[in-house]
Amino acid sequence: MAYKYGIYQSTSNSCTFYKQDDDGNQSTFNLFAAPAGEEKKKKTIFAFIDNEELKKDNWSKTKDLDVEDIIESFGGWASDAPLVFELEAKKSMSHCLSSIFKKQEE
Repeated sequence: MAYKYGIYQSTSNSCTFYKQDDDGNQSTFNLFAAPAGEEKKKKTIFAFIDNEELKKDNWSKTKDLDVEDIIESFGGWASDAPLVFELEAKKSMSHCLSSIFKKQEE
């Protein structure tokens, strides 16, 4: 089955990508940061794949999440995506993650 891929939104704190089948059912790959800890200065990265409409297993991870986990799960989710989409999506993820990690280092 061929999917249509796209980017719903991309900011310095979150990214949401989608893939859609011929019947209009969608799956989303979501990556975002939220304040964590008592001081709310650090951020926690959340990543999840919503596959409900495609009747496949969902995936999520928040604890001990690193860049390799994100890239690996995205690669599995978008395994048949066009190269142009993959490049744009990874550029969006890079923008999002670099701003998160930069703020945590300060």
